[in-house]
Amino acid sequence: MLLIGRNIQIRNFKTTDINQFLELVQDKNNHDLAGLEYTQDVDFGRDLLDMYERRDSAYAVALKDDDTMIGIIELNKRGESEELLATREIGFVIDHRFRKKGYAKEAIKLLIKHGFDNLKLTEVWASTEVNNLAPQKLLETLDFEYVYEADQTLPYTGQHNPVKYYLLRNDSHLVRNS
Repeated sequence: MLLIGRNIQIRNFKTTDINQFLELVQDKNNHDLAGLEYTQDVDFGRDLLDMYERRDSAYAVALKDDDTMIGIIELNKRGESEELLATREIGFVIDHRFRKKGYAKEAIKLLIKHGFDNLKLTEVWASTEVNNLAPQKLLETLDFEYVYEADQTLPYTGQHNPVKYYLLRNDSHLVRNS
């Protein structure tokens, strides 16, 4: 895949992304706020990049001018049942050095346009950690509507993970004005 925007591009992962990828997965804040895998183990980080390279719904966010990977964006299936085939869940993380520059917003808009125009999606969902206010605000500026909060408790761990779910429908303002 290759989607080109004004400042960024969404593309498939490359093995040459390893250094930038390791910076993302070695930042515990990315795990805590966005659910990205966390590791300090370089070999495991290489295995993670290999896994992302093979995923058909995960992409690198890279700067348009020099192809430097600055983040990850995904458009994951929500299930295989008939009523879920035309829906996806978007997820994203941008390296802390590149935040607050509009790159996440541009990447989300590009991927949503691709989803609605080419994949013929009817809905795109997004979830955020309850305390992660920046992506919540971003989603709302992109016409996502807050729908509900849920606790994604992991079985047998006792860990609670409250998240907020947002929804964007194909007939939204964003799609009409892209």
